[in-house]
Amino acid sequence: MSSLPLAGASRPPRALPYASRFSIVVCFLIALIDGYDTLMLSFVAPLISREWGMPPGAFGKVFAVSFAGAVVGALTVGAAADRFGRRRLLLASILVAGGFILLSATSASPEQLMLWRFLSGIGLGGAIPTISALAAEHAHPDQRSATVSRMFLGFPIGAVAGGAITAALMQSVGWRGIFIGGGTLALALLPLVFAISESGRTSTTAADASPAHARRPLAELVAEGRGPGTVLIATAAFMILLVSYFLLSWTPSVLAMNGMSPQRSALAGVMLNVGGVAGAFAMSFVVARRSPFGPVALCLALGAALVPFFGFHIVGSEVAAFCLVFAIGLLVIGGQMNIPALCVHYYPASVRATGVGLSMSVGRIGSIVGPLVGGLLVGAKLPWGQLFLLAAIPAFIAAAALGWIAYRKPGG
Repeated sequence: MSSLPLAGASRPPRALPYASRFSIVVCFLIALIDGYDTLMLSFVAPLISREWGMPPGAFGKVFAVSFAGAVVGALTVGAAADRFGRRRLLLASILVAGGFILLSATSASPEQLMLWRFLSGIGLGGAIPTISALAAEHAHPDQRSATVSRMFLGFPIGAVAGGAITAALMQSVGWRGIFIGGGTLALALLPLVFAISESGRTSTTAADASPAHARRPLAELVAEGRGPGTVLIATAAFMILLVSYFLLSWTPSVLAMNGMSPQRSALAGVMLNVGGVAGAFAMSFVVARRSPFGPVALCLALGAALVPFFGFHIVGSEVAAFCLVFAIGLLVIGGQMNIPALCVHYYPASVRATGVGLSMSVGRIGSIVGPLVGGLLVGAKLPWGQLFLLAAIPAFIAAAALGWIAYRKPGG
């Protein structure tokens, strides 16, 4: 049976030099800020909606434009980073993100907030493919997928921290103070980004860099038989980010609509991300030893099977709702966090940031659709059980797409 080309082997790891360890840690911190920024909006959404008199479901547009900016950033900056260098583009991305997160605190209307969130999304969206490539290129060749998977633990950890901070402080500092904190933290990373090394890229890409790669990075993604895998990875990214961001964006608000306090509903969002941390951490040990496609597909399939049950436990036992939220986060969010690791495993170094950027751009389109569709369904007062049953379908499709790659690559 023919197989899709996958990169990576398994050899005993060696100690990394300090410069590489430092660079990976900085990438982790950037992922942490991305998680904090992405989720803090969903945590403060009930406060903003109440202050501005927004009807239920209307906040979906604010969620959507944030992710639209991330699509633009991931696709454009990812390809540019492959051509012009990682650190330069990463510095610009963090500067843009931090500046516009701060400006979000000055918003006086939904339209202003949407503008600042779109622009900050460009910055953070551009940072994600760049840190994926940097972390992979500073890792051992046989540990790239595991390193990227562990580096992206920063996203759910940042979301957990953001939820905990928001729950504790939003009544005292307000939603504007939450944005000020996020923007300040992002800008504080600039000196660290300036200090990172690009030596990892030099050592891993010199052999396969060429003028053709520089001129046609997108074409290289489908070269040498990579076309089917590229389509399947992009499909999986779209579907899983659709359901993930539906859950991440609307879980706190849906619980608040069903009588849970804003503080407790924010903590439910934290539990979703605590599950994501646990799932991504456990998965990092699995992908260190084998191709990530099969394990991630299984994880998503199990998570998809649990999603509909949440809709039937929103009203009733708070403990049951929190346990289900944790389990869904473990499987769905934990699996979703490995999308960049899939790309690192699949693509050669010369187009690695482009590959991550493409998959995350397509995925971010899903992250736009998820909150928007969620807003429409919430506004239409669809029964919660039916709403979450529909939410499970994209997760099953993502599992099938990745499972097909694993099937075409025996042992994957």
